[in-house]
Amino acid sequence: MGAAASALGSGASEDVKTFVDCFIAMAAQTPEGKAARRQGWMAADPNGNGIASLAEIDGWIQKTLLFDFGENQDEADRLWKLFRPCYIRAFNDAKDIGRDRAVAGTNASTDDYVQKGEFRLMNAYLCIYAVMFDAFALIDGGGPGTDAHDDRRMSLEEWTAGYDKVKDHGFVGLAGIADEASEDSIESIFAQMDADGKGMVLLNEWCRWLEKKEQEAGTPIGQMLAIGDGPEQSAGAALPQA
Repeated sequence: MGAAASALGSGASEDVKTFVDCFIAMAAQTPEGKAARRQGWMAADPNGNGIASLAEIDGWIQKTLLFDFGENQDEADRLWKLFRPCYIRAFNDAKDIGRDRAVAGTNASTDDYVQKGEFRLMNAYLCIYAVMFDAFALIDGGGPGTDAHDDRRMSLEEWTAGYDKVKDHGFVGLAGIADEASEDSIESIFAQMDADGKGMVLLNEWCRWLEKKEQEAGTPIGQMLAIGDGPEQSAGAALPQA
């Protein structure tokens, strides 16, 4: 499965390990990572204008999986559809990193697209949010992946029944949930995640809470996810650690 997948928390599914392994090389700050990004960007920006839309990134993710899986096209398509809810989060986090400029001949600006200089972190974000989604899906509906029981919302009942399944996914906010010394209860943690107070935790609320906990703890992931709010930092291609 490769070193990228082994860097994931021990609770991560085989699906997300496989998915991450297809993209993590392009997040590395190494000569090999730079070469992989060069090839990846050529496919993501086929018209060579230096920017990639969400639709182009979505299509590029699909093409990358199809290429990596060779003859097993059905499995590639399954993984593309499985992790598709997290693509927009990776895209949105990455597109605001670089300097905003007008796009000639349009009413858009470069903050509406991922630029070439943002592509490395977009791949890192893609891997991070895929792992966040993997943990969310394990609780939503009570099992891995997505099926008819998943509604992209997590109830308190599902959280109470499933929180123990995700403590080893590698995120600092999940690792200490079962700590008896913590002042937070299962119910109070759910309330923190339920930002709108409507009694259900949506995927975007889940991701924001995990991101907040990483940033509060000053982890490499937290630093990386904060880059869009300030100058780029050298955070490497970190993934949640076991």
